[in-house]
Amino acid sequence: MKYEIVYFDLDHTLLDFEKSEKVALFNTLKHFSITVKEEYIEIYKPINEKWWKLFSNGTYPKEVIIVERFREFFSSIGLDSKFDLNKVSDIYLENLSKLGFFLDGAENLLKILKEKKQRMAAITNGVEKVQKGRSKALNLDKYFEFILTSEKVGKPKPDPLIFYEAAKLSNVSIKNSVYIGDNPDSDYLGSKNVGMDFILYDPYNKHPELDCKKVANYTELLKLII
Repeated sequence: MKYEIVYFDLDHTLLDFEKSEKVALFNTLKHFSITVKEEYIEIYKPINEKWWKLFSNGTYPKEVIIVERFREFFSSIGLDSKFDLNKVSDIYLENLSKLGFFLDGAENLLKILKEKKQRMAAITNGVEKVQKGRSKALNLDKYFEFILTSEKVGKPKPDPLIFYEAAKLSNVSIKNSVYIGDNPDSDYLGSKNVGMDFILYDPYNKHPELDCKKVANYTELLKLII
């Protein structure tokens, strides 16, 4: 093995977050007797991405962004403020925590690495409750030694702290580790900040300008890490 341990991002790298997000959002709207329209997911997605970026760069804490995204979304679809947005957020996170879907080929990748006795763990900016629930639904514990969330550490990627905490948990030096993720702003910069090797999972070539190791599929990824 080229690395003593391989760290994975979860959403968009191994897990189909778009699928989970859509089901969780629509189930939440139904819970509050709000008529679901297909276009709502396309309105919600960029709003959610914007607020998570504000979280990643340290502008707002998690407690703020998980509520404010719904304030902006509800305003965008013309709903008034009669809804308790904290309750909306709680119901959404509860729904999301029960939903987990692998991207095509992701579970097979993990099985191959497990069979080769490759040590693995996950580092994610996701909410602790959500990632624990999804981990249980997908039995991720059989692949990963641990799943470390920004909420548990207290700082999101790209802050170096979460990577140093992962190194402590695994007892593996940064130089003998690699991180695999899809996001230049959090995953690439976070790895770069601590001097950890990084591989960008970029199946749609969204980031041609980024100067780092890149793969378009899991077959290419395997070649780089075993």
